[in-house]
Amino acid sequence: MTIAVTGATGFLGTALVNDLLQQKQAVRILARDAHKAQAQFGESVEIVQGEIHQKEKLRQLVAGAEIVYHLAGRLYHPSTPAELYYQTHVEGTRAMLAACAGETHLQRFVHCSTTGVHGVTGTKPTAEDGPIAPTNPYEATKLEGERLALKAWQENALPVSIIRPGLVYGPGDLHLSGLFKSIQKDLFRVIGGGRSYLHPVYIDDMIAAFRLCATRPEAIGRSYNIAGSHPVSFQHLARGIAEAQGKHLPTGSIPLWLANLAADIFDLIPGVDKEKLPLTRSRVAFLTSSRIYDISRASAELGYEPVIELDEGLKRTANYYKTLRNGALAPTERFSSQQLWKPPN
Repeated sequence: MTIAVTGATGFLGTALVNDLLQQKQAVRILARDAHKAQAQFGESVEIVQGEIHQKEKLRQLVAGAEIVYHLAGRLYHPSTPAELYYQTHVEGTRAMLAACAGETHLQRFVHCSTTGVHGVTGTKPTAEDGPIAPTNPYEATKLEGERLALKAWQENALPVSIIRPGLVYGPGDLHLSGLFKSIQKDLFRVIGGGRSYLHPVYIDDMIAAFRLCATRPEAIGRSYNIAGSHPVSFQHLARGIAEAQGKHLPTGSIPLWLANLAADIFDLIPGVDKEKLPLTRSRVAFLTSSRIYDISRASAELGYEPVIELDEGLKRTANYYKTLRNGALAPTERFSSQQLWKPPN
């Protein structure tokens, strides 16, 4: 079986490709930088060097593939122009679907969207057919992309399955490294009491969900929210991160109005990389808005059951960041959790 993957050098893509290679699958990936991809995966993968908008490269990628994982995406940052998200998430998906249209061997097209299409949920878990309310260009274009994919199933019988990851964390992720670092250095305080709820999912459980979407016949034409076994308050999450690093989370909380004021002041500082600011409006919103999900559809139809509990996942992740800080890993290296953490005997 040949399996094609876009977005293979990102956090999710790397973990997925490593998992497929462990299963001795034949993997073909699309990569902008072939040398980087080869350094990352070795000779075990077939690399098509190209961009998500290059139609001939996409046809080469999916030719004869039985399963296609479309994970290519652009991480959200408020300074990124909206048209760049549109080019990747909408036009890139359109091009991928067109490339797959004539592939008679194709058994499944797994499209990676995001639970962010639901926007802020409040404290009631949102199911796949719940309110759709994206809050930024990243989420809005992800929604457009998944609608294109479902349309290809409805009109052309392309065997599409939509997977919406929640807040994925674990070894290989750099997105949450700043949060872990600030807590480790006693620089972090929760905002507004830390009463908002998030729904993290460990990377191994996320990869298991990808495999289920690719193989279960029930998944065709369906969308699935994927998250951990239960949501947690931000206070709980921050405390867990502290304990995983041998620290105690400081007491006290920053009022929401003060956090927003600080973010506005930081934004006025000239010549500063916005990604390195300690607070931004979007970061404050992330830290104070509840986003939680009902995963019962994935459980009932796919047999998805998350197995990595939060405390264990945070320990593995903290171990990865510690190894990274100590210089044993280059920042761009991705490792599976099994390489960096072993369960006790």
